[in-house]
Amino acid sequence: MAMAQRVTTQCSSAVNVSAEPAVQALNRRSFLKAGLILGAGISTGLSLGGCSSPEGTLPDGIQILSAKHIPMFEKLISVLLPVEGSILTPPDIVPVIANIDAMLGVMHASTREDVLVLFDLFEYSSIFSTQLSRFSQLDNEDARIHIEACQSSSLFIQRAVVTAMKKFIYIGYWRDEKTWAPIEFDGPVSKQWNLPSLGNAPLPAA
Repeated sequence: MAMAQRVTTQCSSAVNVSAEPAVQALNRRSFLKAGLILGAGISTGLSLGGCSSPEGTLPDGIQILSAKHIPMFEKLISVLLPVEGSILTPPDIVPVIANIDAMLGVMHASTREDVLVLFDLFEYSSIFSTQLSRFSQLDNEDARIHIEACQSSSLFIQRAVVTAMKKFIYIGYWRDEKTWAPIEFDGPVSKQWNLPSLGNAPLPAA
């Protein structure tokens, strides 16, 4: 397996660990899917400012994500990666969204479908707050407050979803080699030392 593909698979596995609890919660509560569809219908039908928004421009090479996901991820990137004025690599020169799309591409189809539902659930979650706006249309401060509110929510699924969203953004950013030099990270030792990948090796027997 090529290095890039192996890294993508490893990153996808790391995200799966965070997304799995949210997916399980979603599957145990199938009525949330119906609620999500209802929320989308309300968002589209109402003429309240902020309840509908144009789709984003789909970057080249994107295969899994759709244009409707782009504004949400752009908002998450601007809120979760506030690197302006620091030594860190600006996220606008890192293909964060393309990296996320690549991670989705190596997921099992059923898991990927559920994760895409989680994306929609998060995008519409802020409509039910006092903002009456999709997450992608919040200003950065309100978006940050919403993320923190979800993180500290008494509802497990809200905490699980926002944890998964943050993991997608952070791995999508830090997996890119352009982000390493400012923190003096010269790459994984497995690559430097040409260590062979053992794949998903079984745990040692007791």
